[in-house]
Amino acid sequence: MTATTTNPELGLTSLLPRHIPTLSYTIQNILISLVTLVASTASLLFTLCVVLPLSMMRAGIPGGLLVPRGRAAQNMRARGCRVVLVVGASRGIGFGVLKQYMNDPDVVIVAASRSVDVMRKSLVNLGPTIARIECVQIDFSASKKHIAEALQSIDNEHGPVTHMYTVSAVWNQRNEKDATGIRMDTMADAIKINISGTVACVLTMYEIMKARGHGKICIVGTPALSSTTNMISVASTKSFLNAFSTSLRVLAAPSGVEVVSVQPGVLDARPSMSMHGQNLAMDCTKDTERLARRMKDAVECGGEGVVCWPVEQGVVMRGLEGVNPICEELAKWMSMGMMKKRAEALGEKEN
Repeated sequence: MTATTTNPELGLTSLLPRHIPTLSYTIQNILISLVTLVASTASLLFTLCVVLPLSMMRAGIPGGLLVPRGRAAQNMRARGCRVVLVVGASRGIGFGVLKQYMNDPDVVIVAASRSVDVMRKSLVNLGPTIARIECVQIDFSASKKHIAEALQSIDNEHGPVTHMYTVSAVWNQRNEKDATGIRMDTMADAIKINISGTVACVLTMYEIMKARGHGKICIVGTPALSSTTNMISVASTKSFLNAFSTSLRVLAAPSGVEVVSVQPGVLDARPSMSMHGQNLAMDCTKDTERLARRMKDAVECGGEGVVCWPVEQGVVMRGLEGVNPICEELAKWMSMGMMKKRAEALGEKEN
């Protein structure tokens, strides 16, 4: 087969003899798959025999016994109302979370956005709400000192903050000339906001909640089906948040702080719709309202460390994480070819 574009260095998507894995590398991948199979089987048996019976027992436990104990419970009763900080609340998933709390009694919603004006415009169509809503500004592109000071100010003025949802992110589409997501400026933006900004926000609020012995943090990571070749900046930075949030959940638990990691699929939200505009090979969209409801349930009820929504996408993508490196690379090649064919088909329709 020949190259499909006039630039063979950038457009070559056919398999060449040099691309065929070596024998030693193939054997290594076979061993990886065997170990993965053993680990997956052990995980399945443990979940079926130990976790499932405990989950069935939990279903019969009165709700009063599921609240935190000790100092965390005392702090919850002393505060009375919940103060919910939603970072990235002006649209998409963040706005959906805001709507989940807007009719709850004894709730103060602190809606944070990079632009307060945009946030207020988004609130116009909500109408009257039971919860009190306050608009504040948080810019994840600012320095970590500025982010920390902003959060401390929010906690002092509107808090104490009991819940924090962080949804803010920068996507490839911020640079319209960069559809691949591999240019330095695109990666720099993604790292600064998706990683540095989010981590500064989460750790600052974690320290504040840790000192009080109670708090709930929800972190939105990568869309499950976005880890394709031309979404490298989003996939790599947001995948970091997946690992960061699941590890922080364990580290924060002894302090009375609960952390939930959200790993959504392709949704009817601005990032997902932008990915459709990028000609990605994705046709499935889901309602952000349902994801927001799942996020709230996981945060309020406890016992759920990772929220995957839509469930079917989460199950498939979690399962595909067990493939060996050869199959993973092959899948990315196939994805790249599908995206190219789709882009060509759309180009022909436009012409």
